[in-house]
Amino acid sequence: MKKLIWAILGVILIFTLVLMACGEKTASTTQPGTATAVSEKKFNLRWAHFAASHLESSVPLTNMVNNVKQRTGGRCNIEIFWSDSLVPMFESFDAVRQGSAEMATFPVGAFSGVEAVFASAEIPFLYDSIEAQLEGQGVLVDTYNKVVESKYNQKALSVTSIIPLNIGCKKRPIKTLADWKGLMVQSISPITSELTTSFGATGAPASPIDVYELLEKGTVDATIQSLGKYVEAKLWEVCLFITNANLVPASAMTTMNAGIWNQLPKDIQDIILDEVKKMKAEVDNITLKTYYSYLDELGKHMQVYNLPKSERENWKAAAKPMIDKYMGKMGDLAAEITKAAENANTKHPYPY
Repeated sequence: MKKLIWAILGVILIFTLVLMACGEKTASTTQPGTATAVSEKKFNLRWAHFAASHLESSVPLTNMVNNVKQRTGGRCNIEIFWSDSLVPMFESFDAVRQGSAEMATFPVGAFSGVEAVFASAEIPFLYDSIEAQLEGQGVLVDTYNKVVESKYNQKALSVTSIIPLNIGCKKRPIKTLADWKGLMVQSISPITSELTTSFGATGAPASPIDVYELLEKGTVDATIQSLGKYVEAKLWEVCLFITNANLVPASAMTTMNAGIWNQLPKDIQDIILDEVKKMKAEVDNITLKTYYSYLDELGKHMQVYNLPKSERENWKAAAKPMIDKYMGKMGDLAAEITKAAENANTKHPYPY
């Protein structure tokens, strides 16, 4: 009987050891599977954008999204919400900070009241040509990233240029500083309002949506708008004269929530940065082509006056106190911004 008991106990022991061995083998084979599951995690990112999807400059963004999905094997899916359909433009910067939107593209200057460095996007006369603007603003992504990463929980991905603003007038061509005197000028930002004051005119803040009616009714005498606005709204019907001086630049920045960025595997981060670089190059080419096509179109309907360099220097001198005030608020980063602009201007000088 004792032998039978010991035999039964032996069988039980052997069976237990076999089960333990199988358990260890299962654990060792399932652990790599678990690691694979983590690396295969899918990321669905919402990208808030203020622009419309039908614009030519929007096509490279759609291409970028498709390329990221393809290159990551579907692990990273980005959906663009055009025309403020996810969040209003003026809430997009904070939406990325809080994580209610994983990504956003917004005009940098629109948030100069939130962050002083962002005023650099609209500093008058900072860039001497559209080519200089494209180059000088593009390299500021690292400068802006220092700010948004340290203060606003975001990763800056790209900075792209918006076609610069110029002055149009219904009363007379503006060829000298004296021509600004007494004008009521519709402005679209605090900087453009202060600029008109520096020139002896009065700034009238108003939405670009209302500019046609304001000019038509004579509520304002002039407006500071991008060349695109003059063309798209056919402002030549109510505003005969425009002065081309690369007066006020503008730019847009694309950011991602820093927490989301840090969760992305390194290979996905690298793919996104690579596709962003390609996207920016395409957008820059479209911006350059569009800028000159707008000038050609405006020349058919308006009297376009290309401000001579000597007179532009007079305007720049008149605006210097205002410019110095804004640049002075940017701390050490002002030197980086100025150097980038000077380098770009050396290669692409003012053409008139």
